[in-house]
Amino acid sequence: MKKITEKITRFIENFKNVHAEARKIGFAGVMRLIWEDLFVGRSLFQWLYLIALSSVPLILEFTQNTESHDWIGLLASWTGIVCVILVAEGRASNYLFGAINSAIYLLLAMNATFYGEVLTTVYFFVMQPIGLYTWLSNRINEQGRPEESHFEAKKLGLIDWLKYLALTAIIWIGMGLAYQSISSARPFRDSVTDATNGVGQLLMTRLYREQWISGLQPISLVSTSGGVKTSIFKGCTGSTPSIV
Repeated sequence: MKKITEKITRFIENFKNVHAEARKIGFAGVMRLIWEDLFVGRSLFQWLYLIALSSVPLILEFTQNTESHDWIGLLASWTGIVCVILVAEGRASNYLFGAINSAIYLLLAMNATFYGEVLTTVYFFVMQPIGLYTWLSNRINEQGRPEESHFEAKKLGLIDWLKYLALTAIIWIGMGLAYQSISSARPFRDSVTDATNGVGQLLMTRLYREQWISGLQPISLVSTSGGVKTSIFKGCTGSTPSIV
């Protein structure tokens, strides 16, 4: 109980510090930090890397012989790829693109009646502002350099490895049993992605570099409008299953 009280007290203090810092620099200062986070401090190689990878969904979309373009799927793919690159660069703005990506995928999953994916994506969407707060709080309250946009990734220790592996196993088995109870065709195969997705998001939010072990996959959704198959890269939320 004492530890819980200490954590709540620390959260309140850290939140006040983040709010005070935002008020101190003002709206113009916040806009300047967002601009710097998106565009400043990137080498020529990083710019070329960003442009090349983020151009892939555009190239694929406009080289297909289709009568109409799937603008929503294109936006989802593009924001997912940009989000992953921003995460790799340690930029807080990745959460903006992650929120857009999760919101679009949530709508597509609901439209396609993939309700398991809906629940998972709701979790991802909710975690975006939480993750942004955690990253900003870490910068302001722990690293003491609120003006810098990049973050220092942490490394898991042995105890942390065991803790997160145990959490992954618990989610995997728990969700597998839940899927099995509703007669899912492949309950434990599907629950693996829930476990890696969830733990991967937690690792990213807590600034651990090992989040990448959760994996990244492109996913495919079958659009109900016109039978067009849309490829979406859902990248900022760990691994995702292939849906066909």
